[in-house]
Amino acid sequence: MGTFIAKATWLMANISQLYTVYLSPNFTTIAEPLYILPSSRNPFVRLTISRELRLAAETELLKFSSIINDETLYNQADEAFATLETLLDKDDWFFGAQRPGLFDASVFAYTHLLLDEQLGKGWVDTRLRDALTTRTRLVTHRDRILARYFEDGS
Repeated sequence: MGTFIAKATWLMANISQLYTVYLSPNFTTIAEPLYILPSSRNPFVRLTISRELRLAAETELLKFSSIINDETLYNQADEAFATLETLLDKDDWFFGAQRPGLFDASVFAYTHLLLDEQLGKGWVDTRLRDALTTRTRLVTHRDRILARYFEDGS
């Protein structure tokens, strides 16, 4: 079971943070306004940071596959969401805990990133976000943490 959890978490992390943010069309609407533009006003510095971020994401993904195929990554992410939803089952928190734990926080970090409608200039490629929104228990889990631990709910 632990290997299954690790695989699901790894897939969520790498797809949502690496491919979806840095290598898809979302780069200019998510990564650029959040990470690149605030770092410097110098266009050469921005260009260098942009290149380095994309290269780092690509290098990390290539450690696990010799080819970066977006359809494969999105299919694996959908499987990860399904696994996580099965693990959550009908409980409020993972593993039937009475309160959220580290795993809940980790899942929230990825689901909130994808569901935050005010992130950067918005999602252009919504495939991963759309896959997550079909997992109502994961969306409810994210909303529960947001409401409980973040006063303004955003």
